[in-house]
Amino acid sequence: MPGDFDLVKERVDIVQLIGERVPLRKAGRAYKGLCPFHAEKTPSFTVDPDRRTYKCFGCGEGGDAFTWLEKMDGLEPVEALNQLAERAGVELSRRPPEAREREKRLQAAHDTALFYFRQALRGTDHGKAVARYLEERGIASASVEAFGLGYAPDLRDGLLAYLRKKGYADEEVVASGLVVSTDRGLFDRFRDRLTVPIRDARGHVIAFGGRAMNASQTAKYVNSPQTVLFNKSATLYALDAARTGIRKAGEVVIVEGYFDAIACHQAGIENVVASMGTALTEEQYRVLDEMKIERAVVAFDADAAGQRSAEKRGRELARIAQRVRRGVLSTRTGLQLYVATLVEGDPDDLARSDPARLRTMVAEARPVLQFVIDEVAGRYDLGGSPDARRRFLAETLPLLADEPDVIARELYLGTLSRLTGVDQETLRAQAVSARSPEPARRGALERPEEPVRGAEGKQTTSAERYLMAELAQFPEEAARIDLAPDDLQDPDHRAIFEHLRSGGRPNADLPAHLAATMAALRAVAPEHEVTADTGRAIEITALRLREQNLRRRLGEAKAQLSRAADGDVGGQDDEVARVADELERVMRSRESATVLRASDDMETE
Repeated sequence: MPGDFDLVKERVDIVQLIGERVPLRKAGRAYKGLCPFHAEKTPSFTVDPDRRTYKCFGCGEGGDAFTWLEKMDGLEPVEALNQLAERAGVELSRRPPEAREREKRLQAAHDTALFYFRQALRGTDHGKAVARYLEERGIASASVEAFGLGYAPDLRDGLLAYLRKKGYADEEVVASGLVVSTDRGLFDRFRDRLTVPIRDARGHVIAFGGRAMNASQTAKYVNSPQTVLFNKSATLYALDAARTGIRKAGEVVIVEGYFDAIACHQAGIENVVASMGTALTEEQYRVLDEMKIERAVVAFDADAAGQRSAEKRGRELARIAQRVRRGVLSTRTGLQLYVATLVEGDPDDLARSDPARLRTMVAEARPVLQFVIDEVAGRYDLGGSPDARRRFLAETLPLLADEPDVIARELYLGTLSRLTGVDQETLRAQAVSARSPEPARRGALERPEEPVRGAEGKQTTSAERYLMAELAQFPEEAARIDLAPDDLQDPDHRAIFEHLRSGGRPNADLPAHLAATMAALRAVAPEHEVTADTGRAIEITALRLREQNLRRRLGEAKAQLSRAADGDVGGQDDEVARVADELERVMRSRESATVLRASDDMETE
């Protein structure tokens, strides 16, 4: 709001703000210094405290306190307003005072928890053992301090009691995510764990991650839940520490885990952030895109699991970049995604043993589309049968059909032409018909409300397409789930399901049109965290789909019963009873699976 901007601009001392980064000396009514936006030997950069502006008469850069933060830190106007308002102590009118006060309380609770964990690391026997573990892992004491690593004691309510002592209400500590509320009462979320504070871009602690320090603990890592302060999908670990390095390099490196990022920073690679469990989300992409940098490199681990999922993760990254460039997420198109596949170990290992090699691998990263094409090509003998080349094209053409950059699309069509021997004009025409279904472009597969049209003009439910996308990722689950082919409305889906259920390979033994359907399904498959129980999730989705279809069939059977002549009632009545019994069985199975999943989630917490 204009009123907020004016008030904050008036309250902020622009000389002090800019002087924190640029040495300034008084020159009359203004202040002068060397311009931070271009190299110069004679000061031409001027700050005017009366007008509350800055101006470089050498390169022409100028603005006020807001544009200073936007250009120096890559902030959006709203972010700059929030940061400067906090600095000036201005209450923004667009936010209710009670909501702002609540956020401050929750933030202060996290600061209190940080102190508690840090003290436990230094002052308890178990904490000192964790400190030795960190030292053995190669994390220097300076890094432990810089990143605020700590220890959560193995106490049911140690932090809870400390927060209560500091004046926090039970409702506040539960809302912060630091304490869990169950039927058995309140208890600490983090117990006997190495704690990693997660900060926002301004350096405020908004959540914690906890690494298990006991082999008997179910989950290796536990994170704070989503709260008023913390949205995991939109948060990048170590972004506060990496901002300057990112701006300086014009590039960000994205690793997966906390300790990958910490090790990189310790090795002097300071433009590194962590996505905390997944390759990259659309919201995290948006955060980086708004920093107005040109290149983001996602580093894939060299372990077997990482390599097996590399192609799928590459496809997901390509979809994210394509959606952004279509303007769905942002009006900017500058951020380009690259993939660096480590040949051995993970960024943590490599940063400690050979940081120069890690830098080289990042520099040699491939554009994400090239990476996916290379991965798919590695699964086919393109010099062999025409069928192999056709299957290869069935998987890769949809990727290029969704590419909004015309020049990039033509270049990659040329690559496909060289690999397969098919002329580029033919591929260009085929790419149009190979375009992925709309949910893939919207990123709305998770739970789209409206059905999509399947083959033969039938409507395919969102639940059916969601389930088939999951089975495309985890084909072994097809033989385990309680589902009949007739429960699927799309004939292509039925054929693929029967193929997978009988043990068929997802990337082979399928006709070309079904191979193309499989590729489209894989392209819209959701990303799962490492700790997710995908088997249980697929089981529940299948049971829900079967339940929906049985309800439909029961309604149809009852309608036929009401229309039946007296002599036909007996047979139709039996059908109603049979379907009703089957529906009751499926509902019980679905409820049982849902309860088991909820129980597993509680154990993970």
